[in-house]
Amino acid sequence: MGAASCTLHKKVMKVFFYMFLKKSAFFAHQEKCMKTLQCDVVVAGGGPAGTFAAVKAAENGADVILLDKGYVGKSGCGTFGAGSFKAYLKEEDSFDLWYGKAVEEGFFINDQDWLKKHFDTIGDRVKELESWGVVFEKNEDGTYNRIEGQGSSDKRPIKTLMFHGPQFMEVMRKVCKQKGVHIVDRVMVDALLHEKGNPKVIRGVVGFHGVTGEMYVVKARAVVLTTGAQAYKSHYADLHMETGDAHIMGLEAGAALANYEFNCHQLTHGNFATHGMNVSQGLGAKFVNALGEDFTAKYDPEYASHGNLWRISASMALEVHFGRGPLYFDYSSYTPKDWELFERTLPLMYRSYEQAGYVDKNRKVIQGKLSWVSALIGNVGFGGGLYIDIDGRTTLEGLYAAGDASYGPTSGVEGFCAYAMPAASTTGAAVGEASAKYARTVGEVEVDDEEIAEVVKKLSEPLNHPQGVDPVHVVIAVQEALFPYDVYILRTEEKMLAALRRIQEIKKYDVPRLRALDAHGLRFALEARNMVLSAEVMLTAALYRKESRGSHLRLDYPEIDNENWLKWILVEQKDGELSLRTKDIPIERYPLRPEHKRELHASIAAARKLGEKI
Repeated sequence: MGAASCTLHKKVMKVFFYMFLKKSAFFAHQEKCMKTLQCDVVVAGGGPAGTFAAVKAAENGADVILLDKGYVGKSGCGTFGAGSFKAYLKEEDSFDLWYGKAVEEGFFINDQDWLKKHFDTIGDRVKELESWGVVFEKNEDGTYNRIEGQGSSDKRPIKTLMFHGPQFMEVMRKVCKQKGVHIVDRVMVDALLHEKGNPKVIRGVVGFHGVTGEMYVVKARAVVLTTGAQAYKSHYADLHMETGDAHIMGLEAGAALANYEFNCHQLTHGNFATHGMNVSQGLGAKFVNALGEDFTAKYDPEYASHGNLWRISASMALEVHFGRGPLYFDYSSYTPKDWELFERTLPLMYRSYEQAGYVDKNRKVIQGKLSWVSALIGNVGFGGGLYIDIDGRTTLEGLYAAGDASYGPTSGVEGFCAYAMPAASTTGAAVGEASAKYARTVGEVEVDDEEIAEVVKKLSEPLNHPQGVDPVHVVIAVQEALFPYDVYILRTEEKMLAALRRIQEIKKYDVPRLRALDAHGLRFALEARNMVLSAEVMLTAALYRKESRGSHLRLDYPEIDNENWLKWILVEQKDGELSLRTKDIPIERYPLRPEHKRELHASIAAARKLGEKI
């Protein structure tokens, strides 16, 4: 061996030895420094649903601990809330219109009991938010300045409130503090604890601090999961921390997931992640193809470029499929006044546009047409999650879920009148009250020390593989499997099976060897693992539903089948394998019911009417 090679070898060995010592010291520190806390209600996840749940539980007399893997008020979906809060206001809006549109775009997959509860309480949540200090856009006469964004038409106007971007969550943190909620930042919760001797009851959570690595065990009479959706670290709104943590820890503890075959198809700039589509569409921007045509009206005559996400996403995929891509978002019609509103409600997005040179300091458009794409963001805003009843209880006693951690009972497929931050607010508040009341019925909390030891060992496993698989490799592999438009938009059994086989390969060969060198790396490893498991659930459920319905568009089953598929698909884990079953939607007792017939999916019907072969 030459001198240079020998020197390099010594340097490499020195690096590996340092990594080994660092990992060993870190793991030993973990074992020695486990922090155990106890409370009435523990809430995991500090977004809109989690903060509302914590506040309402505290108001109902509970001792509350709120954990978040970021910093409550600065991380998660709520910070990128896009300035839009689509709330039904009984003083201004038609209940029948809003309820009807929610069910229509929910494709009758909504839990209409939850939907009614949402509309009955959302006005109270808006008043509370204002009283706490959240600023909504107002007209000079003091009325709300509401914009017609997604899903609004001249025939059926649906107007949205607008707030000032990150300010919403900054206020919610202050309110939690005022109500006596104990906030613990930067602790990633990734496992649940059962009641000692009872696998059907949950009595706590386990997590770790993302900087120090300190392990946290929180014993509680009731556990509320609000850690958000699975976004697959997608190209939209920097949703890199929404990795299905609640879904997977619930699934592995014995709870059921539902609606996982339905996904949110967001719309974003091709060059960098954006957010704020409701406001952007509401100000009059248009979607155009390579020929300069506003193509959306061909597929959705009533709403056109004001259409909701899955409709525009499907039309984008079809335009590309028919050779009329690339596609663009044309906002050249924006006036300086429009940009002024844009800047107030979407300050982070406005700054990105300004830095990119798309608008100047005088709010004049420099580049008015940007490349635009559809982006799979899993179940952010609506879609799959933990199945809950009308009080937010999962299928395990003591375990509650709200917001994107739940299966989106108010919104169904994409009932945009009752989704995202408004639904997170109402479900979070309801679950906070219910969990506090339940906690009063529970005596002394007992958990199994052996289960704690097993959970800590499992969470720490990536630290045993310093030369293992980089989590980034797994994240990219999952994205490559899921993100092609013929896997998540224009679906077929062939393409989904191929994607599922790839995901199962990653699960078998890569996940067990995920590596982490410290607490920060451990978070990335566990997030990558949760992405893989969520992808498996999503594809398995999508293959199981043999029809088309809203965002679930199957070219091999192009009809909406209201004869056989007015059902929720529930996914559970049994002996380490996924188990699927259906639960009939109690449609006959709901106010709105579809005809029991089959009909062609609207996007396919429109394409065929245009003479396209598909």
